[in-house]
Amino acid sequence: MAVFLAFPPSACAIEVGCFCTFVFVSAMFLCGVGVTLLVKYALSKKLWRLSFRRTSFITFLEVVLLVAILILLQTKFYLRVLAYLPLAFLLNYAMTTARGPALQEQQAPKRRAAMAALSCLVLPVAVQIMAWLATVLSNMITLTEVRV
Repeated sequence: MAVFLAFPPSACAIEVGCFCTFVFVSAMFLCGVGVTLLVKYALSKKLWRLSFRRTSFITFLEVVLLVAILILLQTKFYLRVLAYLPLAFLLNYAMTTARGPALQEQQAPKRRAAMAALSCLVLPVAVQIMAWLATVLSNMITLTEVRV
């Protein structure tokens, strides 16, 4: 592997484009998950006092749920989000009812519902913002310098 990295073989423009796209999409995915995690942690600290570990676990489960829905439902993005939102709400609502010293003092159902509703909206908004950013940046990048 190190030899291929040190002395790369010649590549076609399509291979370079696919690699650049993979790196770009991976970076956008990591940025989206990072922004989602930070916003959800700020919300949970303000409204519900969840630990960072619990917030990151809920975010991980939400990402898995969103990816599963995106794969299973082959329709428009907004219809997929409409299918995702009730499931994400139930996931967030269930995960904030766990037992713990910080959670026993706040068992108001309205407060839990508000936290779950806000939390389930963060990931789709982050995905939409990252998609918009990816579109803008990819329109700026051209591979005209690569020779075929």
